[in-house]
Amino acid sequence: MSYQELSVSGLLAEVGLRVRAARLVANLSQEQLAREAGVSRSTIKRLEAGTDSVSLSNLLAVLQVLGCIDAVVASLPEPERTVDARQRASRTSH
Repeated sequence: MSYQELSVSGLLAEVGLRVRAARLVANLSQEQLAREAGVSRSTIKRLEAGTDSVSLSNLLAVLQVLGCIDAVVASLPEPERTVDARQRASRTSH
């Protein structure tokens, strides 16, 4: 499945399911995860429900506690490559 094809609401639902699964694998209650991530339990409930957005900072805090943050950050392009590509593109377009 390509996540590019999902709507934002579909992505929220998928992230919610995956966060819940990771929490259960880590054997944490919603309350424990919330406490460790420094967010409210209602934030965890909303995130897992996938029906409401949460702030990026809260999502990142939750992913850190769940040990998933490395995969998320690693999936983003390296800053040097992005900057170099933009600089090359701007030089060739002039």
